Amino acid sequence: MRVPKTIGVAVALAVGIAGGAHGTTLANLNGGQSLTVGSLTFSDFTITPTGSVDPNLADYTVQTLSDGFRIVGNFSAINGQQGDMLISYTVSASAASRTAVDDITLAFDGAAQGAHSGATVSEDLFSIPDGNSIASANVFSTGSGLFQKVDTATFAPVRSFTVEKDILVTAGTGSSGGSGGDDNDQGKDDNGQGDDEHNGDKNRHHHDKDMDHREDHDLCESVHHLKEFDACGGGAATISFVDQRFSVVPEPGSLVLLSSGLMGLFGFGRKRKS
Repeated sequence: MRVPKTIGVAVALAVGIAGGAHGTTLANLNGGQSLTVGSLTFSDFTITPTGSVDPNLADYTVQTLSDGFRIVGNFSAINGQQGDMLISYTVSASAASRTAVDDITLAFDGAAQGAHSGATVSEDLFSIPDGNSIASANVFSTGSGLFQKVDTATFAPVRSFTVEKDILVTAGTGSSGGSGGDDNDQGKDDNGQGDDEHNGDKNRHHHDKDMDHREDHDLCESVHHLKEFDACGGGAATISFVDQRFSVVPEPGSLVLLSSGLMGLFGFGRKRKS
């Protein structure tokens, strides 16, 4: 199968970026290194690549953002391949900062083209230490043209939690119809005249195929969940970066102290006036 030019260019760019960048990598983080951005620390990384994604974690660069981090690398699949990378880590706000996280943003540049193809990133957040579900987010791009490149989730402020992220690329093989020469001769009499009953069967067969095609198309048009993209058609899929951002706010206890202090100042001001 010939890889679509747009997908090929995206994959080449991803390889170039991953190969030319320096600094923290997924290999460093998987080896025990932590990452600190502002008042947040990201630690206890566990990373597992499978399938068609590049298994060398040193090829994936981790770039710090003002409010999170970006993973840059080559997540790609073509012609029936599938690649997956599972990433889990802990997010902790420093005690000294008296802050907590109440919002996340997940974004990527995933692209997919052709039958049964899709690029997705999904993640779930769990509280520490009870493991209760806090929030989830997902972004996706399918070969049928459906996409969501940015997703956000807002929740009650928490100081620490775990993130379980799944980066998935899937490419279909595509398919081509057609029948052999024997089918063209089947049902003909000695004079080469087509058998009416056989022609009727062929017409019904093609009608059934057309109905199946329309039903598949209708299913693709109605897909609204990233897990269902595999019903829609194939070719190639790629992701070259994934962004993870966090919104930090004063933790609830700090807000109470702040409001108490403001009320005290307000009362002191009124007393001086009187």
